[in-house]
Amino acid sequence: MIRRFSLLILLGIGLLIPVFQISGCSAVPVTEEPASKTPQPTQPPTIFDVPVDAPVSAERLEDQRPNIIFILTDDQSYRSLSYMPVMVSEFIPNSVNFELGFVTTPLCCPSRATILTGQYTHNHEVYTNEWPMGSARKLDDSATIGLWMQEAGYRTAYYGKYLNEYNDMEPYGYVAPGWDDWKVLLGRKPDGWGYFFDYSMSENGQIVEYPKNKANFSADVITRHALDFIVRSKDEPFFLFLGYYNPHSPYVSAPRHKETFRSGSGWEWTQHRPPNFNEQDVSDKPRYVQELKQTPADVLDTADLQILRSMLSVDDGIASILSVLRKTGLDSNTIIVYLSDNGMTLGEHGFGVDKNCPYDECARVPFLVHAPGRFEPRVDKSLVANIDLAPTFLQWAGADIPEMVDGVSLAPLLEEPNQPWRDELLIEHWPAIDGVGELIPQFYAVRTYDWKYVEYETNECELYDLKNDPYELENLCNIEKYAEIQAEMKTRLERLKQE
Repeated sequence: MIRRFSLLILLGIGLLIPVFQISGCSAVPVTEEPASKTPQPTQPPTIFDVPVDAPVSAERLEDQRPNIIFILTDDQSYRSLSYMPVMVSEFIPNSVNFELGFVTTPLCCPSRATILTGQYTHNHEVYTNEWPMGSARKLDDSATIGLWMQEAGYRTAYYGKYLNEYNDMEPYGYVAPGWDDWKVLLGRKPDGWGYFFDYSMSENGQIVEYPKNKANFSADVITRHALDFIVRSKDEPFFLFLGYYNPHSPYVSAPRHKETFRSGSGWEWTQHRPPNFNEQDVSDKPRYVQELKQTPADVLDTADLQILRSMLSVDDGIASILSVLRKTGLDSNTIIVYLSDNGMTLGEHGFGVDKNCPYDECARVPFLVHAPGRFEPRVDKSLVANIDLAPTFLQWAGADIPEMVDGVSLAPLLEEPNQPWRDELLIEHWPAIDGVGELIPQFYAVRTYDWKYVEYETNECELYDLKNDPYELENLCNIEKYAEIQAEMKTRLERLKQE
């Protein structure tokens, strides 16, 4: 039987978070895509602030190397951007929004290792979240973006979630090389709060406890650390990596957001019901999909609301970061990149709240670059991925890109949208130890603009015409009419697996 770890937690957290009355919400149509044109406030509202004694120095502004802030969320779907008010009103309209942004392995630890190294999973070999196939211990951290940016003359900081099983590394509180400032989520109590409340952090190797109270909600703590770092580092180039735990299960929100999306709250919610929601006919799908035990729609609705509420503290953090950049004068010399480590299903194809799958709901993620004075805001439909981040950061820093990196710098594409670009991308998965991921066989997939082809170690396959079937409902694999395109996609896949 498929284990629903995250949803079992969800069902058990009634003592932690109220169960919301779905029927009490006033449902209005909400587009599946984040809004791109909305009235923009002169300045977004802020929750947190820090004093700024003096603006950035003239010498720093003359330096052509931009500051880089990388914001990484945990298990965020692309759709959820539409429910983040600062994202909708301020960030997205002033960003390059890569609508076809993907992770190459839709699972936390492999994806994070890819971001840090610029490599496909089959090259960095952090295959899963758990030891011995994955975890923080599996990563060779002697060659990562932190070290490379440090060598390029940047002041570096990492705040928030690192890699899975980081707390098993020795010595306890281990500080990865390449980071001048290190404040990373470490221990958590086994009470269902995850890393949201009642946790510890390694702060440059010292263990600091954060007992359960409103002020210690982890997203807010990460934001406050970020604001302080920006002010302290304003006169030198800096690279700031923010790993928010939100909206990972158990989908906890800051107390101030517990009423948001209730009817009359000013923000409305609508049920998520795409055409592939709890897909009824999966007879053409691989066996593991056929055997999925579908999650009841009302449970998924409750999870959706909790996830969206959880993301609001990240939205508050973005507002505060944008504000402090303005106050310091760094807004013209700072690039903010926003990403999730993987997407999430919400009932699509019969999956519950899950990842690991080859479908776009798992592998497609929010992928935005915010630098209004540097790049023309737009919706960009180029095929980009998390392997591209490390080389992009390095090119912005004026540094050489190591030969080990598999990705391609986005810098030319951001400057000039008509640049030649890739037309295919590899997606890969190894079975995890728990959750639905353990029952998904190892697979390799190639995604182009119009097609997706998946091969499983079970000798099953999937082929989708994404242009005419964007919800991946009709599997065309091994159908004679599509034999030629299947052969072409198979050739593409074999080539990508060797890179």
